[in-house]
Order: sequence, then C-alpha cells, then structure tokens
Amino acid sequence: MRKICWLGLLPCFVMAQEEDKNYGYSYFTFGFENVMYEEYYGTLQSKVTITNPVLNSGGLYYINEDFDFSIDALASFSPQSAQEDWNNNSQLMQTNQFEYLKTATNIQLHYKMTDEWRVIGGPALTYQTYTRYGMKNHNGFTNKVFYGSWEETSTDIFVDLGLAYDNGSLFGDDKWKISGRAVFGIPIYSVTKNTQFEDNTFNDFGVRTSIEGTVSYEVMRGLHLGWYAMLGYEKRFETDKQKVQFETCVTMIDGECTEREMKSGYATLPEADTYTFSTGLQAIWSF
Repeated sequence: MRKICWLGLLPCFVMAQEEDKNYGYSYFTFGFENVMYEEYYGTLQSKVTITNPVLNSGGLYYINEDFDFSIDALASFSPQSAQEDWNNNSQLMQTNQFEYLKTATNIQLHYKMTDEWRVIGGPALTYQTYTRYGMKNHNGFTNKVFYGSWEETSTDIFVDLGLAYDNGSLFGDDKWKISGRAVFGIPIYSVTKNTQFEDNTFNDFGVRTSIEGTVSYEVMRGLHLGWYAMLGYEKRFETDKQKVQFETCVTMIDGECTEREMKSGYATLPEADTYTFSTGLQAIWSF
C-alpha cells in the first residue's frame, strides 16, 4: 500500500515542479521617455518637454500560491537638451537649455487575488537630475542669481500601492500575453539639492501615479517579444522658505558675469508637475 501511495503522488509532485519551473519571467526594454516638466511660483511659470532613450529591466518571481514579487530597474541615458521657457504673467522673461536624467528601482510584493488579478505594493527609490545652462534674458529681465550652469538633484523613496493584471507565466495556451499595472505612491523620504545653494537641503512632499501595460507574442517557447507603454504623473508641492547664502552677479556684460559677490536671502523649491510617457520594445523570457 505504501508503494502504491507514493507512486500515486509522484505525478502530482512532478506536475507541481513543472509549474514552478514555468512560472515567472525576466524582461528587458529599450525605448524612449518623453517628459514634460513645469514649475510654478507666484506669477512665474516654466515649461520644457524633453525626450531621452531609456532602458528598463526586471522580472517577476514566484514565492508561493498566494504571493509573488517583482523587481524593476529603469535608467534614462544619453540626455538630450531642450529649451526651457520662463514666463511672468504670460510674458517670456528667460530661456535656458535643460537636460534631465532619471534612475529608479521598484520592489513590489504581489498578493494574488486570482490567477491574473493581484494587489501590489512596496518601496521605490528614484534619483533625478535637472541640469540648466545657456541662459538668455528676454524683455528687459536680468537674472543675476542663476547664470552659467547649475544642477538640481532629487532623491526620493516612495511607497507604492496598486493593482496589477498578470498570469505570471509565458507558457499559456494563447501565444499572446497581456499584462499591466496601475500604481499610486507617496514619498516617505524626499530631498532636493541645488548647486546654487550648496549648504541647503530642501525636504519636499508630493504624490505620483502611473499606469503601464505590455502586449507580447511568443516567438519561440519561453521567449516573447512585445510593446510596452507607460503614462505617469508626479506632483511636487512647494517647500517652506529657507535662508540661503548665494553668489550673485554684480556686473553682467552680454550675458557673461564679470563681477560677483556673496549675498543672503530666502529660497524655496517651487511647485512642480512632471508628465511622463514612455514606450519601447520589450523582450520577455523564461528558460
């Protein structure tokens, strides 16, 4: 009887092992990220749109019947430059060149409500760099604080929560695979620094949300090729004012500062909106 019992359980064990082997996948995406960035402070408003190439890689991994987890890593590279316009009461006052880079790592735990639908949540680390240079004044305005080249960096740790659709496997009966997720996040740590105010750190707060999806087709067993797209929005609220020490231009000739001096004053990190659209080709595999 014992031998019969073990023989009867053996096919079930083999099937379970095969299911675990066929579950989960890795992916790699190459595409482009289009970012529209806007700042607001009183009657002042800036706006710029920029497009950079982006790489995205990661995977979905099996824990047990109830849980999975995923890791996603994103990085834009080879930054392009675009013109940023600054307006005061809708009148152009300044233009400058603008470059933007972003890296992000997202770790999410998946609770499987059904085979496809899951609740997801976890931490995300992002690092963003904004570089400005080539400033030009317009309509009689002269900016004697921001000139030359200056850089702003933002480090954020978000907690994200959302809903995802994914069956977790590349080995279904249908050669087509569809997956996606919608996420909402708030920062638990957010620090911004500006090279013009090297002794100051601005602690800001905001919210973000995104929706993304992938459609892929099986080109061989364990390998899919597909298309990925993502829409995202991030809101940063204005910070409290801080007392700062900064270098200002006393004499400027043809846009070049010839005499400088140190001054003190107050600075704030203005309210900002970031709209992102990212799309590209994706390879998904499980071997």
